[in-house]
Amino acid sequence: MTKQATRRPSGLRIAGWIVFLVILFTMPLYLSSEYDLRLAVLVCLLGSASIGWNLLGGYANQISLGHITFFGIGMYTVAIFQSSLHLSPWLAIPVAIILSLMVAALIGWPSFQLSGHYFALATLALLPVSELVASGWESLTGGARGISVPILPSGLSTLQFDTPEPFFYVSAVFLVISLLVARTVSFSTLGMRLAAIRSNPEAATLAGVNQFRSKMISLLISAALVAIAGSLYGAFLQYVDPRTAFSWDTTLNLVLFAIVGGLQFWWGPLLGAAILIPINEYASLQLSGNFAALGQLSYGVILLLLVIFQPRGVGGLLQAGIRRLTGSAAK
Repeated sequence: MTKQATRRPSGLRIAGWIVFLVILFTMPLYLSSEYDLRLAVLVCLLGSASIGWNLLGGYANQISLGHITFFGIGMYTVAIFQSSLHLSPWLAIPVAIILSLMVAALIGWPSFQLSGHYFALATLALLPVSELVASGWESLTGGARGISVPILPSGLSTLQFDTPEPFFYVSAVFLVISLLVARTVSFSTLGMRLAAIRSNPEAATLAGVNQFRSKMISLLISAALVAIAGSLYGAFLQYVDPRTAFSWDTTLNLVLFAIVGGLQFWWGPLLGAAILIPINEYASLQLSGNFAALGQLSYGVILLLLVIFQPRGVGGLLQAGIRRLTGSAAK
């Protein structure tokens, strides 16, 4: 009986992965327009960035308000490599990761030594500082006017394509990698330590958990994922400026995706992105004038309802439904 109960959830997980991968990689076959495919690219990239944020904000309850800095570093690195250095964006991604890791260590080292919300305050300061540096360093970043990536031959080496379909596959592969990283961390020793820190920091310390080390490792992994997402996003837009790279709205979106989808689920941020990004895009297209703000208002309404009725997010609802389904099947 125990073996059957063990195999059944495992089989469901494998079936779930297969269904998800089929739905994901066949999207170009059933999405009706290039606009819809570009929207799917945004869900993949911003969803991956939110997954990266959740490795720290959700797993360890260490709220970061400056993760968009790593995202912007990725965007600028790709733009500079392609426009000024005339090098492949694939060479820019490792550089963006290294730079983001350096910034993450610079912020995490002093703030994780302290208690309370010092980390949130430190990361909040990253946003205006990053935008100020990007605006003032005109020789490197183009200043307020930004950097436009030159049109290059279409192909995987340049990450420029005549249609959005090839870029969708690139972003989809990265999304799967992000999910695998998040799941691996969640079920690893590090994930258990972060869960202990999230539940009761004092008890975790008494149990021998090195909070500083666990948080720092989580922050570095998180920064790397967000930097890669930003690099691909910059290659996708082929343009970057300080307001786009270090947008406060994008920072909030990364947090909202995770909250709406479910902070405690490794797949929660993707679910939140798949719900909120289409809502926002639809509202932007269909509403204008005094109604233009309804898209953002819908974010607030959804968040309020979840906080009141389902604090574990939409993922909590899905998990409860799956448990009822597997419970009925076992009977």
